[in-house]
Amino acid sequence: MNAGTTYQTVDGFGAAVSIWGGAWSTAETQTLVGLGPNQLGLSIVRTGLSPVSSEWATQVSALKTARSYGSNVKIMASPWTAPAAWKTNNSRINGGKLRPEYYDDYANHLNSYVQYMRNQGVTIDVTSVQNEPDWHPDYDSMDWSGTELQTFVREQGAKVQNTRLMVAEAVNLNYGYTDPTLNDAAARNNIGYIGGHLYGTEAAGRLKPYPLAQQYQKPVWMTEWNLHEADGGGSNIWGNPANATVWNETLDDIMRTVHRSMESNWSAYVWWYGKRYYSFIGDGESAYGTVAGAPLKRGYAFAQYAKYVRPGYQRVGLTKSSKASPLEVTAYSGDGKVTLVILNRSTSAVTNAVVQAPQNVSRAEYVATSQNASAASQPVGVNGNQVTVNVGARSISTVVLTL
Repeated sequence: MNAGTTYQTVDGFGAAVSIWGGAWSTAETQTLVGLGPNQLGLSIVRTGLSPVSSEWATQVSALKTARSYGSNVKIMASPWTAPAAWKTNNSRINGGKLRPEYYDDYANHLNSYVQYMRNQGVTIDVTSVQNEPDWHPDYDSMDWSGTELQTFVREQGAKVQNTRLMVAEAVNLNYGYTDPTLNDAAARNNIGYIGGHLYGTEAAGRLKPYPLAQQYQKPVWMTEWNLHEADGGGSNIWGNPANATVWNETLDDIMRTVHRSMESNWSAYVWWYGKRYYSFIGDGESAYGTVAGAPLKRGYAFAQYAKYVRPGYQRVGLTKSSKASPLEVTAYSGDGKVTLVILNRSTSAVTNAVVQAPQNVSRAEYVATSQNASAASQPVGVNGNQVTVNVGARSISTVVLTL
C-alpha cells in the first residue's frame, strides 16, 4: 500500500432507526454500535425528524445508548416533511412544497428539534434539510427544487444551531439538488455535508467522486439504500446464515456498493433500517425467520467495514499485483493501524496473498465473513513488514495491521 497517497477522511458506516415505528431496545442498540464479539460497530445512526414534536421523545433512549455505548458515534436527523399547515398541499404526504412564508418557521422547527435533543443529552451532528426532495410518495414527503434548497439554506440555514446541515438526500444523488447550494458561497457556508441516496445512482453514472463537493471540501454521505430482492416476495430465508441467495445479494450488490462508495471518496455509507429481517439484526417477523435483535449475515458483512474502519480514518492508496486482480481492496490509516477491507467476489480463493505494509507490523488481525462464516478469525502470517493471508472465495474480509 502507499500511505503517502491519501483520499477522504471516513466519517463512518451506519443505519437508520425506525422512522415511523418503535425504537431499538438498549440491547439491540448495543449490538449494532458495540465493538465486542457479535457486535457490529456502526458509527452513524440516522433518525427521522418528525413534523410533530410530541413524537421526538420516541428515539431518545436508543440515541443516548448509541452515543454512550458506541465509539465516536454520530447522530444524523432527516425530516420527511414539514408540518402540514406550512405546505402547499396542506398534507404531510404526497409531496407538496414548503410555502416560502414558512421558511423561517421550518428553520426554527429544525433548530427546536436539535436543541430538544441536546437537552436530552443527544448531540445531533448532522441535520438534513430534506429526505428525498425529488420524491413525493403517499407517505410523509415534501418537494423542493435545487434552487429552493439553495434559497432556504442561504437565508435560513444559520438559524439551525449546534449541528451541521446537509443538502439534499436526493433519491439518486442528483446533482441538480446540490450544485446550486455548492455554487452559492453564502449558502455553501451554511452547510457541512452533501447527502444522497443510492437508488438508481449507479445506473445514472453518479456512483463516482463528486468533484464540486470535493472542491469545496464538503464530505459526501450516502445516507440511504435498501435492497432485499433475495426474498422473492417473502420467504423464510433471512434467518438462515448459510442461505446462498441472501449471501449473493449481500456480497455482489451491497458490499460491492460500499466498496465503490469508498473508492468514490465518499465519507459515509448509511444503510436503511438497522433492525429488519433483511438487515443487520433481525426483527422477529415470523414469515422471514429472523430472531429479534440477533445479528444477521448482512450485519456481519457490513461490520467488516463498520467495526474496523473507524471515524477519522483516512483512505490511503494501494498497488495491487496481477495475482490479486480478482480482489477489490480499499485501505485506511488511523489509530496507528492500517486496515484493509477485501472483497473477493470470484469463485476462487486467493492463497498466500501478501500485504506489504509501509513499516514493520507488530500485530495483525484477520477476520472474514462468507456464506459459511460470520466474522470468523483467520490465520495470518507476519514477517517484518509483510503479512500473508488466504482470501476465501466469495468472501469479505478485513486485515488490521498494528504498526
